[in-house]
Amino acid sequence: MLCERCSREVYKHEVCRYCNRKICSDCVKSSRRVTKTTRIVICKDCWSMMKRRKAFKGMSAEQA
Repeated sequence: MLCERCSREVYKHEVCRYCNRKICSDCVKSSRRVTKTTRIVICKDCWSMMKRRKAFKGMSAEQA
């Protein structure tokens, strides 16, 4: 599989919640476990957009 942000070949990918791209661990800016089984990640590109960053930081268990 290829990372959709940096085009590096990866074994395991995660999906950015805000742009829905499959990204590698190097492209993950931050992650959060909102419930015991739900983990959300944000990529470095979405982190630079303030609207998406505020949505990520304001995420709670009810919104997941």
